[in-house]
Amino acid sequence: MVKTVGTILWVIITAFGWLVLIRIFASWFSPNPHSPFMVRLRQIADPPLAFVRRICPITLGGLDFSPVALLMFLYFLSQFVRLGTFALDAGASAGVLFPVLVICLLLLVQNLTMLLLIFMVCRAILSLVKPNPYNPLALIVFGATEPLLAPMRNMFPKGPWGLDLRAVLFVAFLLIFYALVLQRFLEMSAFWMRSYGISPVG
Repeated sequence: MVKTVGTILWVIITAFGWLVLIRIFASWFSPNPHSPFMVRLRQIADPPLAFVRRICPITLGGLDFSPVALLMFLYFLSQFVRLGTFALDAGASAGVLFPVLVICLLLLVQNLTMLLLIFMVCRAILSLVKPNPYNPLALIVFGATEPLLAPMRNMFPKGPWGLDLRAVLFVAFLLIFYALVLQRFLEMSAFWMRSYGISPVG
């Protein structure tokens, strides 16, 4: 019964996440707002997006990143439901939900680290190819990375061919953090969950 309810919740959360993602991508292409599909999509996705913008306004480089926050929350929630119901269905006590929560938070940090790593690698590449500054993808990359790199603007000279050494340094830092810190915490949390007799890989 627990597994069935958990599976239904997981499907609902995952499907809603895909609808939010489609809504975000659709907004990039200036769709007809009066088409039946877009009307229904806005009715479903816009209220939670507006709620996140209201309680957690995230603007980086003038770009609205609150949809990313909503998607990350949905990812965290889906993982918690999936792993939690798997553990409870296998006979674990309710106390297993705390290590599940910790693992899901670490998985969220892991995904945010990988996302930021991709942005920083793209920033380093863009510093070499010098794209049109109004290119939509360039705007997203610069908007996501500039707040983190701006404090180091005068600390590092330009590298060969104009390479942004700040982005390269940040990539190195993220790789070290991922390998030496995050992975260690994930292993410790997985061991903690196995103490309940549950494998963290559902």
